[in-house]
Amino acid sequence: MKLNKESKELLVFSAIIAAAIGIFLAFYFGLAGLKVFIGIIVAAIPFYIFLNTLGLDEGEKIVLSLVLGITLFPSFVYLLGFFVSFRMSIAIVFIALTAISVLWSYRKFRKS
Repeated sequence: MKLNKESKELLVFSAIIAAAIGIFLAFYFGLAGLKVFIGIIVAAIPFYIFLNTLGLDEGEKIVLSLVLGITLFPSFVYLLGFFVSFRMSIAIVFIALTAISVLWSYRKFRKS
């Protein structure tokens, strides 16, 4: 995947902002704040992979994946948590969403 100059700058800027937010949360809230931040980032990964198949800019993909990760991921975990333990439901939902996203992107790029 080739990145143009604008995408590289946005990626570096996002990494710097993420590091600053992580340091802030670790300083004020300790390890719990850092865990929440890492959890939000990890929950957004499957949605970013899925949005990568659409014709969106990098900034749009990042913001939409964060919003979807904050809203849909906990909802799916909560619904599955009625049937299995919540720790197991977190793993199941993450693996299922990541598998669906990877298969969707593989299918989409294979057609083109």
